[in-house]
Amino acid sequence: MKKINWNVDFSVLMKPSCLFIIFCFCFSAFTMDLWRKWHFDQNNFVWDVANYYSFLPAKFCNNNSFEFQGDNVKHFLAIGPNGERMSRGTYGMAVFYSPFFALGYKVASNTNAPLDGFSQPFATCIHWGSIFYGLLGLILLRNLLIKFYSERVVTITLAITLFGTMLFYYTYGENEMPHGYLFFLISAMLLTGYHWHKSPTLGKTILMGILIGFISLIRPTEILTVIIFILWGVSDKASFKLQVQKFLKHWKLVLVMMAAAFVIWIPQLLFWKHYTGLYFYSSYAALGERFYWGDPQILNILFSYRKGWITYTPLISLAFLGFFFMRGEMKKYRWGILIVLLLNLYILSCWWDWFFGGCFGARGFCQHIAFLAFPIASMCDFFLESSNFKKSLRILQPLFFAVVFSGICLNVGQSYQYTKNYIHFNSMTEKTYWSVFGKYYLDDQRHGEWWRDLKEPDYKKLKNGEDRDQ
Repeated sequence: MKKINWNVDFSVLMKPSCLFIIFCFCFSAFTMDLWRKWHFDQNNFVWDVANYYSFLPAKFCNNNSFEFQGDNVKHFLAIGPNGERMSRGTYGMAVFYSPFFALGYKVASNTNAPLDGFSQPFATCIHWGSIFYGLLGLILLRNLLIKFYSERVVTITLAITLFGTMLFYYTYGENEMPHGYLFFLISAMLLTGYHWHKSPTLGKTILMGILIGFISLIRPTEILTVIIFILWGVSDKASFKLQVQKFLKHWKLVLVMMAAAFVIWIPQLLFWKHYTGLYFYSSYAALGERFYWGDPQILNILFSYRKGWITYTPLISLAFLGFFFMRGEMKKYRWGILIVLLLNLYILSCWWDWFFGGCFGARGFCQHIAFLAFPIASMCDFFLESSNFKKSLRILQPLFFAVVFSGICLNVGQSYQYTKNYIHFNSMTEKTYWSVFGKYYLDDQRHGEWWRDLKEPDYKKLKNGEDRDQ
């Protein structure tokens, strides 16, 4: 019998990127309740979260019914074609909420809190659990990046990823939303895909299919991330031909992957069949929500004061610039990432509500930092490790660090402003943005002036495709 070696090398924990992740866990433990917009006597089971989450209390607390007591949650749910109340969302998020829902149920039972699924123990456990998924995604991303970049580059890239982008707010603020969960799932898919291309096996194939299934179930447009897996290592026609040959050689595994992804969808299809009589049902289409493919708002979704991606998280511009620094081996991974980025820019900017309602920044792109970390890391690598970076230009390194530090401070600061309602959820203008820039306290008079300068969107016109440049 082979003897098991129980010796564990803990020296890996002293590596800079691992120390940074340990710091993130400590930071989370001390500040996890500082960033959320709801208080302990409230919860965040509203709007989209109410629809994602309601599967659990309906099943385990309300006798398989979405007719909850009171209007606090029912108001956000849909009425199906058969007249029954139902969730607008899919069950995917509920699967990942479930371990912390079970913990909340136990805490509520021990403290005599209501066992309705919406009391404070449930809200707190789901909130803390959501932070866990964001940090787990950071660990997976670290394990992938370290295969291509140095410890120093990976550490700085992870710092930008968490503290310099919208991922910060959607890990610590409204983290019950799907973005932190999708960041975890996409990071897991990228890491699994890396190992699959190295050595395709049945286990990796099934895991890949499950990840693709949940990613597409939670947010159907995220199926585009599969393009990165398909084009992994493709940089020219010759490598594309080899990639096609690889998939043809492993066609049985490809079918297994597709089957595993489809299995994840089966419960949702049966749910829709029960409540609507259809196997495929879009609650968005039922509400008249749609894409306007001929009127993409790309400049607005990037730069507007209402919800510009770069406006509210300027460090993401490092990802756009970073594509020019993906050279050498990294050129093999550039095209898949670039294609997915451009497709997402176009598709999300064509949605009728291109700023996605009440949120901080262009939240539709938040989870994409999982793959945009590659061009960011490539840019960091150029400034910190590249032998092509001439000694005479080393003076630019302090400037690079200053940009990164300033961008992180701005992002964390604006996340705090958003929790204090100094950045409005959907009505910001150029005047209101600069009136509160760098300010973390407004007296009643200044707050009143700020409120009067907001510009509320006209949702009726937007839904009809009119005046989309708001």
